[in-house]
Amino acid sequence: MAQSARGPDASTGKSICIQMIGPLPPPTGGVANFLENVRLGFPADGRYEIGVYRTGPVGNLPSRGTLLLRDLVDLLRYFRTSRHRRPQIVHVHTASYYSFLRNVPYVGWSKKVSRVRTVVHVHGGGFREFYQNGSAMVKYLVRRTLREADAIIVTSPSWIKAFQEIAGPGKKIVPMPNGFDPRIFRPMERGEARKQVGIPLEGRVLVTVGYLEEVKGHRYLIEAMREAAVREKEVRLYMIGNGSLRGPLADMVKELGLEDHVKFVHEPLPSAMVAAWMSAADVFVLPSLKEGNPTVMFECLGCGRPFVGTRVGGIPDVITGELGLLCEPSDPHGLGAAIGEALDREWNAETISKHAQRYTWTSIISQLSALYDEMMSGGRKY
Repeated sequence: MAQSARGPDASTGKSICIQMIGPLPPPTGGVANFLENVRLGFPADGRYEIGVYRTGPVGNLPSRGTLLLRDLVDLLRYFRTSRHRRPQIVHVHTASYYSFLRNVPYVGWSKKVSRVRTVVHVHGGGFREFYQNGSAMVKYLVRRTLREADAIIVTSPSWIKAFQEIAGPGKKIVPMPNGFDPRIFRPMERGEARKQVGIPLEGRVLVTVGYLEEVKGHRYLIEAMREAAVREKEVRLYMIGNGSLRGPLADMVKELGLEDHVKFVHEPLPSAMVAAWMSAADVFVLPSLKEGNPTVMFECLGCGRPFVGTRVGGIPDVITGELGLLCEPSDPHGLGAAIGEALDREWNAETISKHAQRYTWTSIISQLSALYDEMMSGGRKY
């Protein structure tokens, strides 16, 4: 069990126990990042006591067989320990595919055995395809799990209709984005940031941050750089991250003759250095093919930098004309045009950063607390 944030309920003098189930860093992923920041962000003297039952891999991803065995052990351990510690609310964090199926027993146990209020929190952007392409058994498990939940949290308002079709029109579905830490991701003078990360002060700079995997769409960004390099002779793209496509993407850069315009930064970076890279940029770019509500989007906005990305997941719910530009996924020409327009425009860093403050972890925790308050109040049948 992870550390808890403890505090009394004003009406009873006792803490209300929230049992969260999901991954924690390492490795650092979207769900683990959300859980870690929420766990640490709840006030120690507040109404809710937050405990985390850690699931998922720790460190490097093990083989499929080892992962299945670990998940089974985690599940059995949870069944045993939950008999002695009954929370008021169980909050299950999941995504799609195996991540969702791994969590089905936790939801069923919470509702049928522990008989407590249960939240299913679906992160990530692949849920629609996961459900639509799933077997009859998978679809049954998804429907049953979502219908058993007392409330469902999704990453974007655009997901509400799809989840209502699966879980039923009367289901409580709450859109809730990811967040960022404004103490780290805040505006920094561009020249100072470039000195900090060790890149030339002159020229136009693009930065992208993310795992080098197919779903992140990096190859379309590299293709788009051919057009950007023609328009802006001194433009450079810094790709921050590592992954299975590290070699193929480097080969692609060489084949297109873009070695002077595309640079890779593969080593792991602390959050403060990621913030410095974002502040060093003229424009931040995220060419993803699928997304939920990417944390790096809020982080770059917190740094006061415009965002160029794709119309996927919850991104269009956030990015307006004063914050950045969007194009369709898998479209290098559209992406190149958006990058060119973004480089030509004057952006107001203060306006961008001010808008981002609604997505701080403090704001997200406030939204979570409001949901928990509603669930505990009895104002709605849970």
